[in-house]
Amino acid sequence: MILRELIADSIAGIRTHWPRVLLTSSGIVWGVALFVALTAAGQAMAKHYRAKMEAVGPKVIYVFAGSVARAGEGARTARPVHLDLKDPPRLPGSPTVERAEPELRAGLRVVKGGGHIKVVWTFGVGPDAEAIRNFKVARGRFISRSEVSARAQVLVIGAKVEERLFGRRSAVGETVRLDGYPFRVIGVSAPKGEQMVNMGPRDDEQVLMPISTAQRLFTLNDRIDYVIYEPRTREQAAQSMARVRVLLGRHHSFTPADDEALAFFNVGDIIAMMDSMSIALNLFLAACGLVTLAIGAIGVMNIMLVAVAERTREIGLRKALGATDRVLFLQLMCETLVITLAAGGIGDLLGGMLIRAMQIMRDSSARAQFLMPEVVFSGRVAIFSTLVLVAAGTLAALVPAIRAVRIDPALALHEE
Repeated sequence: MILRELIADSIAGIRTHWPRVLLTSSGIVWGVALFVALTAAGQAMAKHYRAKMEAVGPKVIYVFAGSVARAGEGARTARPVHLDLKDPPRLPGSPTVERAEPELRAGLRVVKGGGHIKVVWTFGVGPDAEAIRNFKVARGRFISRSEVSARAQVLVIGAKVEERLFGRRSAVGETVRLDGYPFRVIGVSAPKGEQMVNMGPRDDEQVLMPISTAQRLFTLNDRIDYVIYEPRTREQAAQSMARVRVLLGRHHSFTPADDEALAFFNVGDIIAMMDSMSIALNLFLAACGLVTLAIGAIGVMNIMLVAVAERTREIGLRKALGATDRVLFLQLMCETLVITLAAGGIGDLLGGMLIRAMQIMRDSSARAQFLMPEVVFSGRVAIFSTLVLVAAGTLAALVPAIRAVRIDPALALHEE
């Protein structure tokens, strides 16, 4: 009963001085809205860009052949290092390497199928490339080790290649001609869309075949362009690269000190850089949140200080009529709670509207979907921001509330 009366009196006081409350609390509302929207955007951005980075392979490391200078001679006489099919099987023997495969660029080739003729990018790969390169198959299956051994004329094609050749029809099981050679399509990849890291064309636009088939029909030699492998953990990447230098150096006559013999591209380095940027962004957003809450607390304090100053006569009269300090203190604190809860709720609603606006902008085009993350309203963040605002506002209201209960009713009535 007492609580109901306190809330009713607080609402009546707010309604009486609604212009002041509205102007002062508008800053609180906007601050909460920005905090909710920016926090959601920051979390979504970190997740979005990490997923785009990992699309090429969550732990993939590319190993490219270089050259080794002869002792006492210049770079002009350096001999090239040639990687071959025997190199990848040597790497998983290391405790830091989980799996490895050779890869070969078979180049741009003409493919005919589904009544269309297109030019596509072709690659020769091994069976573990599916896991290493995150090349997920949506329909059908990936290339098997037996098909590599048999030099089978089979293909796994990207989602975009299937669309360009067969439209809405499935390509799995169909026979196509690649530079005149018949190939059977055994799998179609799940679409990845735009990628932030590519080693050539997008995965959706690639055609993969057994590496032995690519060598037999197109490159006509046993060389490979590079090795792809996965360290057992991302933290072991540097250790694994040092070990790869040792293992391949034994078979290609170079030492680990020959830096130019091999070149590495580690997607984990880019992801680590992105993680650092995400941490910095989250710290920035946390600082913005603290500033927002501090401004909100100052706004609440200003509201209550002005309220006490404007209602000095009212407070003095109520005390003269028998109102206790406890009742007056509780009423002012209750008024603070009502203002902060209302401002927090409206701020959460406005923040949700800002997030919805960002989502509409993202859905406007494929390019926007690539650049902008999918921001989702977080009820947890909204509740947290409102509760922290209420706590900060309550603490800020203690000073004006204590000042109110110390008002001398005689002096207050005399001044008024």
